[in-house]
Amino acid sequence: MDIYKKPFNLLIADDHHIILDGLSKILESEKTVNKIVTCINGQQAVDIALKEEIDCIIMDINMPVLNGLEATKKIKFIKPEIKIIVVSMLCDAPMVSKLLKAGANAFINKESGKEELLRAINKVMMGEKYLSPDISFNLYAHLSDRGVSIKESEKSLTPKEIQVLILIADGMTNKEIATKLFLSTSTIDTHRKNMLAKLELRNTAALVKYAAENRLL
Repeated sequence: MDIYKKPFNLLIADDHHIILDGLSKILESEKTVNKIVTCINGQQAVDIALKEEIDCIIMDINMPVLNGLEATKKIKFIKPEIKIIVVSMLCDAPMVSKLLKAGANAFINKESGKEELLRAINKVMMGEKYLSPDISFNLYAHLSDRGVSIKESEKSLTPKEIQVLILIADGMTNKEIATKLFLSTSTIDTHRKNMLAKLELRNTAALVKYAAENRLL
């Protein structure tokens, strides 16, 4: 996975000071993080984003004055180049869908660890999208239930295969995926081979391309 190396300014918006302090502590030692600014509601996030040089925002959803969804809409309307990563416990598919439509670049669960947060930041700063694997599948299932067009080959993939595919596309090795999903490396390899057969693809690179083309990332 390519690593974003250019210094950038980060804004963290959350109405819980313990979250602000925790995220600030986690990220202040990262070499690419030039400056960290914090705020406690969505309106402050909008004001700071529009007045200061902010490159990326870590945004909560439930905040006073203005929630994360409305703040995202306002910021993206005026400064679409700012990357927004939503970090929330509200990970139901309809809410995720609304945030993505509003322009959010990534969505991860607040229960995620430092490694996943850094992966999400790196992805969005590289111009990509990022969703936690469990959120990706929930959104996929939600769209399926609502009748959104999905290829027959994609329907044949099991929920676990979709999880594995998302992690493969994120550049993780069989061992890393096995550790994350509490499975053996041989089971992950079996899932990989089954997906190649179902989708009639030749190799892992083709799987990654498939995931990107079908918006599973």
